[in-house]
Amino acid sequence: MLPTSPEPTVLRILLAEPLEPAADARLAAGASVIRPPASDERSLIQHIAECDAMIVRTHNHVSRRVLEAGKRLRVVGVAGVGTDRVDVEAASELGIAVLNTAHASSDAVAEFTIALMLELLRPVGRLYAAYKSGCYAASRAQPHGVELRGLCVGIVGMGRIGSRVARLCSAGFECRVLYNDIVEVGPFPFAAAAVEKIELWRTCDVISLHVPLTAQTRGLIDAAALAHFKPGALLINTARGPVVRLDALRDALRAGRLGGAALDVTDPEPLAQGDPLFSMDRCILTPHVAARTQAGLQGMFGIVDDVLEWLRARAAGK
Repeated sequence: MLPTSPEPTVLRILLAEPLEPAADARLAAGASVIRPPASDERSLIQHIAECDAMIVRTHNHVSRRVLEAGKRLRVVGVAGVGTDRVDVEAASELGIAVLNTAHASSDAVAEFTIALMLELLRPVGRLYAAYKSGCYAASRAQPHGVELRGLCVGIVGMGRIGSRVARLCSAGFECRVLYNDIVEVGPFPFAAAAVEKIELWRTCDVISLHVPLTAQTRGLIDAAALAHFKPGALLINTARGPVVRLDALRDALRAGRLGGAALDVTDPEPLAQGDPLFSMDRCILTPHVAARTQAGLQGMFGIVDDVLEWLRARAAGK
């Protein structure tokens, strides 16, 4: 009688929250999917023990306690760019890999950043509202903004997204581009010059943030930094909410030191409905949607395929 082959081990993957039907189906085709009733720490701990992997969204908190409860856990996949909600240090200590979709939404966020710049400079929404209310002639009576072309744009964080924004500004709008990064980057196929932060604050008409959330970047834009900004400068944040101190931003906008701000991310998130920023004419707030184009989301949901491939490779001894 021929010996029988052992039954293949069924992979078990905890899915903290649904992604979208096609990605969920791909995951279910390659593994047994554990779907907890909630994505809070307690629920994740209760369901992670026998799982080989976990897939989370960027807003899900994966603490050391969750990681330690995963006795078989080998990899955490994050559907998005940011891994600041994962205790990466604990994961490293426990030998657990952390994967993300770093390139998934770079173009989406870069284009959204440019859209925010243009809306601050040329307030289309406000002009439409005025026209709709019957103020056609009054809306045309005075100039309503300035062109992005020719302004000095400062990029803080010249990585995948920041460099795309810089390219669009430099090559597309003929802006003067200055940038600051904690590592040496470049050269770039467009005109851009590296400067210290203090020069960037003092020189740039528009400052756009594209940094990860770290101990160095938390509270980077505070009252001290804003005090050095060029009078009338615009601030754009499509990076991480805690990079900007909202109390300092409110004060700078009230005092007129800033010409405007556009925030796709805030701390806390979401903001309370009565937050003063919602009533400030020169402040644009969007609900953390810069990455959420159809292509951007599809790219982020590709974490399903990355995690399955990672597990299969390890099973094959690669």
